[in-house]
Amino acid sequence: MQIAFIRHGQPLAERNDDEVADPGLSELGRWQAERLADWLEHEPFDHIISSTKRRAVETIQPLVSRLGFEMELEEDFTEIDRNSRVYIPTEKLAAEGGDYYEAIRAGDYAAIGWDTPEEFHKRVLAAFDRLCETQPGQHVAVACHGGVINRVVSELVRAAERIHIQVAYTGICRVWVDGDRRMLMSMNETGHCCATRTGVTGFMRNGLVVAPQY
Repeated sequence: MQIAFIRHGQPLAERNDDEVADPGLSELGRWQAERLADWLEHEPFDHIISSTKRRAVETIQPLVSRLGFEMELEEDFTEIDRNSRVYIPTEKLAAEGGDYYEAIRAGDYAAIGWDTPEEFHKRVLAAFDRLCETQPGQHVAVACHGGVINRVVSELVRAAERIHIQVAYTGICRVWVDGDRRMLMSMNETGHCCATRTGVTGFMRNGLVVAPQY
């Protein structure tokens, strides 16, 4: 099974007084989602999963619509900030985050509705394990978040410490699952934002996802 983990497109910022922040995509984010669908509709996907956050759902929805699939929602693939009343896009945090950004830097997670890093890591890997065990299809797309992808990649490369990789908006990271073996195939593919695709070759020729050589 090949899993394409996809970071959401650029979202809007949102600050709420009494409910969890769950912004959708910005105009640029919607463009990124359409470009992503243009690219991935040529691949032989047979199952699509999304985190429950709007920014992830809206990112993968164009592809879901084109393929005519049902979307499976997975709460445990949501970001570390899933219960926060504030959401600020990563690139704007330092300039616009204020007290929220300072709480992140200080590790005051409970005050801002974040999971602890340990809780986050545990639930993401639990969701990843479930996906690998159930294998709902040969070629699966998962719309999620930069932090989720970082946790999966950290596990796959057996990092002594949890690493941080800057995944671009709608960046694609591919994982191959073969029994108990799990391999990182690619990291942060962004060709869909600058190129046009009319078909697939290589590992996916003839509509098949073929195991990489190792």
